[in-house]
Amino acid sequence: MRHRSRRHFDRLAPVSDRYASLSVADAFTWGACVDAVDPGEWYMVAFRSTRRVGSDEARLTAYDDWAHTEAMSAPGFVHYFKGPTTADGKCMSFCLWDSRAEARAAAGRPAHREAAALTHEAYAHYVLEFHRVRRLADGGFVFEPYDAIPAELTVEPPPAPGFLPQLAPS
Repeated sequence: MRHRSRRHFDRLAPVSDRYASLSVADAFTWGACVDAVDPGEWYMVAFRSTRRVGSDEARLTAYDDWAHTEAMSAPGFVHYFKGPTTADGKCMSFCLWDSRAEARAAAGRPAHREAAALTHEAYAHYVLEFHRVRRLADGGFVFEPYDAIPAELTVEPPPAPGFLPQLAPS
């Protein structure tokens, strides 16, 4: 899927200084861009982290900027949100991609590999989250774990063998 509304995601902002502790759906002002973003589906990689005390912020920023610049030229790149570091050292950043395959391909590029190599040095804790983000035609955004089956694709299983449903009298 190709989406021409990538610049409209620039309207996103953290909802509060607690944003890094909230779910992705609750952490940002998704309503600020809902009317400007066309319906579609994206792959999101969210990076939650807690900085190590004494991390080299200038070096971390330089590598992050380099990786961001590199990602913007990668096929399937939609948006990067670089979250602010809170007073307690927490942060959440994310990238939106047209597909998981394109995100994975971009993760193998040199600048991203170099930036990722700093994680053990710069962060006391970090976790990656993978989400399916959908902008519905008749509503807002929906966030699901990437590997979950979307609700509209789930089907009730057939009855177990030998099971006969009871019919109501007519």
